[in-house]
Amino acid sequence: MIKNMKNLIYCSLILSVLAYSCKTDTQPVDQNLNTDTIVKEQVIDHNTQYRLPSPVEFFLYIKENKAKYNKTILNSPDNISKYYTTASKAINFGIYASDLAYCTVFGQNQETFIYFTKAKNLADELGLTEGFDEQVAKRIDQNLNNSDSLYEITTDGYWQAVSFLEERDKSNLLPYILVGSWVESVHIAIHSVTKFKSDDQLVIRISEQQLLLENLIDHLNSLGDDQLKDILSKLTELQAAFDLLYDNPEDVIITEEQYKEIVKQIDALRTQFIS
Repeated sequence: MIKNMKNLIYCSLILSVLAYSCKTDTQPVDQNLNTDTIVKEQVIDHNTQYRLPSPVEFFLYIKENKAKYNKTILNSPDNISKYYTTASKAINFGIYASDLAYCTVFGQNQETFIYFTKAKNLADELGLTEGFDEQVAKRIDQNLNNSDSLYEITTDGYWQAVSFLEERDKSNLLPYILVGSWVESVHIAIHSVTKFKSDDQLVIRISEQQLLLENLIDHLNSLGDDQLKDILSKLTELQAAFDLLYDNPEDVIITEEQYKEIVKQIDALRTQFIS
């Protein structure tokens, strides 16, 4: 059943482009490597640039399904001091961007400002000067009591950042950011589930991430970037856990055992990213 739904689900999801952040240079997950080599730019065909759907839509779905805001599942703002390599800064820029989206969707305006500030700090260090600049920071500060305005401001910031990267032939950096953002989004969704139920709509939506992961891996492979090998290896391991869903009976989308394995791998990957 999942296989037959693949094209329909993917097409519907891809329509909602990442509405909150993303920009930078990155490298493999191993923070001990010399990450400065990632700054080498590649010429990218902008017409074939891949983008994941927006974490905002994911979080809206979580909120609509009565999940409660949970500050403790986000990457602590204090962790920013740990990120000293280009790789860790870029990946965690994506993670903080996803946290920013989550806070905005749930109307946590003060937290929105905090996570915007952390994302901006990393953006500054990565040389990303559009979308997360002082002007945007000032607009956020002036609209802390207006959730709708914060939503629009952060969305505008995302598009400015993407345009900045693409215009400078740095759009090859976006896949790294998207990996961090996607992993954090799934992590937040998983920890918004209070108890596994195979018919829980949020559990089903998490299982559908299998389709996005397949397309993300295909895109990363198509880039031919050796510095993506470590990330690709770990994503491929995760894909193997998702692929077991294909073997389920027609009326079974995901079992509790399969779900627990996916949770285990997402948590391990996310812990590696933020540590």
